Amino acid sequence: MPHADRIAGKPNIVLLSGSADWMHDVCDQALELGLGPIHTASTPQEAMTLLAGGFPPVSHLLLQPTSAGDLLPELVDMTAGQSAGIALVVLGEPAPLPDHPSAGAMTFVPTPTQGWLERVLTDGVADRKRGVTDRPSLQELKDALADSRIQTRYQPIVRLDNGQPIGLEVLARMEHPTRGILQPDLFVPRIEEAGLAWPLTQAVILRAFADWAGGRLGSFGLTMALNFPLDVLLIPEAVTWLEAQRVAAGLPADRLMIELTESRPVSQLERLSHAVATLRSIGYGLAIDDVGPGLRDHQALLDLRFTALKLDKDLVRDSGSDPAAHDFLVATVAAARAAKLAIIAEGVEDAAIWQRMQALGVDQAQGFLVARPLPAAAVPLWHQDWCSRLTQEASASS
Repeated sequence: MPHADRIAGKPNIVLLSGSADWMHDVCDQALELGLGPIHTASTPQEAMTLLAGGFPPVSHLLLQPTSAGDLLPELVDMTAGQSAGIALVVLGEPAPLPDHPSAGAMTFVPTPTQGWLERVLTDGVADRKRGVTDRPSLQELKDALADSRIQTRYQPIVRLDNGQPIGLEVLARMEHPTRGILQPDLFVPRIEEAGLAWPLTQAVILRAFADWAGGRLGSFGLTMALNFPLDVLLIPEAVTWLEAQRVAAGLPADRLMIELTESRPVSQLERLSHAVATLRSIGYGLAIDDVGPGLRDHQALLDLRFTALKLDKDLVRDSGSDPAAHDFLVATVAAARAAKLAIIAEGVEDAAIWQRMQALGVDQAQGFLVARPLPAAAVPLWHQDWCSRLTQEASASS
């Protein structure tokens, strides 16, 4: 299982700079602070790879914009958003930075001064941990849908037995004009409450299919998992529309996984059964998402023609310390095995969780130990790095 060699409990810093002066100054100040080695990236591709995965994740990117080349917008996007969990520190002249709604969250260090690194590592820590908590207004949500400001991120899924990449889950993000890139928990529930889940689902699918057809995602032999709320899946024209978009994008149906998301009791099992059977007859995979003690009717769902089951990330994380969570996992994995479903664990954030899921008989893993949610441009870089480390580990053990 590949993992980054990083120091837990200390800032995880990546430096991208072509200036020897900046590199020496950063490394000298880090040594004085007792931080250990800094991850110095020699190329923007290497910096993006470091940002993409591993646990604990990167906490700070120290970036000289002129060193980022054509990947500058993607590096800013992966770090500057208030939901990204990575602080962006801009070294030197900020003029080449792209226009970005999260620019106010960046820290600028025009010239090296005594103690500047300690200041940027401590200033605003509380704000970064607190993040954005206010939900956007209904009008802001409607504007985001109308103005194509719904974005996509892709979180890799790998096999637990050998680490091989097998899929990407498509995750929604909202670009707010002043608050940056917002996480789904800040806008998806309100969109669903407002009856706008179908246009949101359409916006996410169109972006994901465009990234696939554009060559960034379609060449790795991976599946693509799309989240469908129950209300959307039961819309009569939803499957017809999905099929039309899939065919237009040239995606094989068996490379797509529909993940059923639902927090309410399933009251229309017959209609759901029909929708599931239709999608299965075409060749789609179907997964029951976020399975945990709070999901109602999951046993009834197991009787339908689903192909996979995804374990709730909080349940997975708590299973090492909460006996009730562990017992629920054991029973659920056994039921999924009896139903011949693939079992996917979300929230795999460290080696202990990985090993625990292996011991329980879970098939696949998704979480920060594998990779954070990535923009499309970062997926090929993550894939190359992950597979390279798998090959190195296999060679070392043979």
